[in-house]
Amino acid sequence: MPAPNPDVTFVHMTDLHLAAPGAEDEFEVNDTAATLRRTLAAIARMSPPPAFVVASGDLTHHGHPDAYRRLATMLAEEGPDVPVILALGNHDRREGFAEVFPHLHPDPSKPCDHDLLVAGIHVIVLDSAVEGGIQGDWEDGQVDWLKARLAAHPEAPKLLVIHHPPMIDRNSARFTWKSLTREATEALREAIAGRNVLAILSGHIHLDRVHVWHGVPVVIGAGHHAAGDPVGSADGMLRMVDATGFAICESRPSGLGVTFVAHPQTREVVREIGLDRLAAYIVDPAE
Repeated sequence: MPAPNPDVTFVHMTDLHLAAPGAEDEFEVNDTAATLRRTLAAIARMSPPPAFVVASGDLTHHGHPDAYRRLATMLAEEGPDVPVILALGNHDRREGFAEVFPHLHPDPSKPCDHDLLVAGIHVIVLDSAVEGGIQGDWEDGQVDWLKARLAAHPEAPKLLVIHHPPMIDRNSARFTWKSLTREATEALREAIAGRNVLAILSGHIHLDRVHVWHGVPVVIGAGHHAAGDPVGSADGMLRMVDATGFAICESRPSGLGVTFVAHPQTREVVREIGLDRLAAYIVDPAE
């Protein structure tokens, strides 16, 4: 029987979408650097401070090395004095990340997978990004690496950090972009079955959401860019609204608690995307 979870508080932020200074474009619908500063300032007010902070991918908007330098500088100057655990998403670029964070990703030809035992929790980070696409998948060897890491530190609950959540929503060509592929989802389910997995932290869909998937909480954040409108899209449009924030997660012997912290927001529509355009992107990423 697994040991009870330790009393640990940590922060989950996601989809930072930082741009290199001067490289912001029309898709940067808010000042994401200012939003990150707002989140870091809120973390600084936490008493006691969190044991660690997780950023679950799409750290940058274009993957430019200068955007990662901007992130590194902000974390060094304004971030908490605790481990900050970074994952990559589909907007990130391994080469740019490795140039600035070589200690985390010494070989950009491979996925950025790494793990850390911190505050009694074994945090396992998996790179689910696919070059040229927005859906998530695994490369050869990643699932075997995950299984090996799940066997390490058997006394510690596992916290998985994966930018793309497992496939939970409808399996339709219009919605597959939102998650890991069906095959990658099934491989993940098989790998973690019977393991003491505290939660999976994800982003990508820009929604505050918790879904208990095969007994494991999947915690997804709206992020720092803009939030999806969860009400619906009957007219074939995906609407992004002015809404950003982060989450405070509390591991307790009884389980995991999640509090979503919203920044000031209007929830006005800031961008609309046709779902047919997203579906076409899945078929032909060059479009």
